[in-house]
Amino acid sequence: MDNDFLQYRDSLLVQEQWKKALLFTNTLGMYYIYESINHKKAYGILKEYQPYLHYNSDEKQIAFFYITYAEAATFMQFYKESLEILDKGIVFMEKHKDSSLYEFGYAYLKAGENSDKVNEISQSVGYFEKAKKIFSHQRDTLMYLWAQNGLAQLYGKNGLYDRAQEARQEVFEKGIEIKEYQVVTMARLAACNEADRQNNLAEELHQIRMALKEKGHESDVQGIVDILTLSYAVSIYAKNGIKDTSNLYKKELMTKIGPHINNPFLGTYYQLALSQNALVNNQLVQAERYAQKALDGVKGSFEAENIMRSEFLLANIYERMNNLEESIQHYKKYTQMKDSVNNVTSRRKFAFMQAELETEKKDMEIAKQRQDIKILDAQNKEKTYWLVFGGILLVGGSGFLWLYRNRRFAEKEQELTEKYSQDLLRQQEREREYIARELHDGVGQQLTILSKKARDANQTELLQLSQDTLDEVRQVGKGLLPLALVSLGITGAIQQLIYTFDEKYDIIFTLEMDSIEGCFSKEQNVNLYRFVQEAMTNLVKHSQATEVLIEIVRESNSVKLLIEDNGIGFSHEEKYKGQGLGLKTMGQRIRMMGGRVQIRTANNRGTSINANIPIINA
Repeated sequence: MDNDFLQYRDSLLVQEQWKKALLFTNTLGMYYIYESINHKKAYGILKEYQPYLHYNSDEKQIAFFYITYAEAATFMQFYKESLEILDKGIVFMEKHKDSSLYEFGYAYLKAGENSDKVNEISQSVGYFEKAKKIFSHQRDTLMYLWAQNGLAQLYGKNGLYDRAQEARQEVFEKGIEIKEYQVVTMARLAACNEADRQNNLAEELHQIRMALKEKGHESDVQGIVDILTLSYAVSIYAKNGIKDTSNLYKKELMTKIGPHINNPFLGTYYQLALSQNALVNNQLVQAERYAQKALDGVKGSFEAENIMRSEFLLANIYERMNNLEESIQHYKKYTQMKDSVNNVTSRRKFAFMQAELETEKKDMEIAKQRQDIKILDAQNKEKTYWLVFGGILLVGGSGFLWLYRNRRFAEKEQELTEKYSQDLLRQQEREREYIARELHDGVGQQLTILSKKARDANQTELLQLSQDTLDEVRQVGKGLLPLALVSLGITGAIQQLIYTFDEKYDIIFTLEMDSIEGCFSKEQNVNLYRFVQEAMTNLVKHSQATEVLIEIVRESNSVKLLIEDNGIGFSHEEKYKGQGLGLKTMGQRIRMMGGRVQIRTANNRGTSINANIPIINA
């Protein structure tokens, strides 16, 4: 299916349907980044489309493209290239001055994150400040707090702990005030990280207690926040020897990890938590296994903190096992990495302070550039759900963003699948119509001529064979193209369809139908006819029913359809998952008409299919 989507996108490019092609490119990019986890393919698809971007005029989709392309480059660890893409996006959005776009602020937010990764801390601060200004102008307090949170985490990473605490305090106060507890909780976890770096156990315990208190409030990503917070709680309490509390939160964590057990990001924190808990409970073999899993999961990544935690844990575990050789090896790796991180942090802190002094001498050049930005009043702001957590640089940076936006992608993927499936069904109907006409005008006429010649030559056997074949061709043609729709209308066509099934099968069909002529378009009539046809075909093949009721009722604004049998029923979930074009295609046809369909069934209890379809001319 993935390749089908890509081929469909490429066919749109050939047809110069630029708007659709851009939409599919953006959705495919998100699919490969967040669902398929194939960042290389996402990067290739987006890069391949770049030369076509100038054919588009949809500002929102263009801005979306720049963001998605930059994300793909970031996941490929092409940080400088990602910054170049973001800068192009920023230039585009500055030109159009549409400050209602969330992508506008998010571009600065992401640029702030990536500037930090290429050791441009001063530039990173400037980007974060611009993002804050845009979100403040949009009166979007939540996104402003995510930008402020990113700035606080930036300061903390570079050893500027006082500034980090000051920036984060605003997140705590305003986040609680507007009841956006997810950003507050995540800020608490970042504060736990900083307390851990400074060996401030009292502050670490305080922050995790507050995080546990705040995570209980409902939030957009409650499952993710819960798992991260519980993982931290299990680890921190175990590390501080508070075994009973660690065990308590471990039980809660294990009841909630299920849907996310294979997620690499959450899995790292989960494994570290279980390892630390096993260590405090003197379960050394288990502690070793969990810590090694965590280390294997982050090897080759840029998650320095989790690598150090894993190495330090293994050093302690092997020491408790009296395996001093292994303990020393892991401790060496831990200290080497810690020294390296501390050296980098010190250099970056010094460079930042020096740059800040130079900036002050030049009358705050970055601030002046910010003042020169003229942002138009935000109008008709439309929240883009996957951007809400775009500024998160806490607890794994882009990893948390990946988790949050994965949920938004599911919606986008469903939209893409719906669109693709609908186009596929339309194409199938066009092909059926073409084949039916070819059978009628080509094969049918040739068989008619053959029958006439056989009759003239008095070849009885050949005449019978040709007539039987002609009848079969006509039957196939009728199945491919419901001619009754043209001659009888939708009401008469469905009535004829039911009567045909009634004559052919030993089942009692009862039809109660209002006239629904004029309710739907030509394409919708075909979809409704096919829906009933597919339902009848499935019923006679599988239901073992003896009686079937079909009700089609016209109301003021909608048409309601009921198909109910007394058959053996089936397990709906198993049948739906295993079936290709049966139930899924039926549902798709009703959705193409803007309606809803519901199937109620159970083993040995019959089946009931209900559809509610709005009337287009109501």
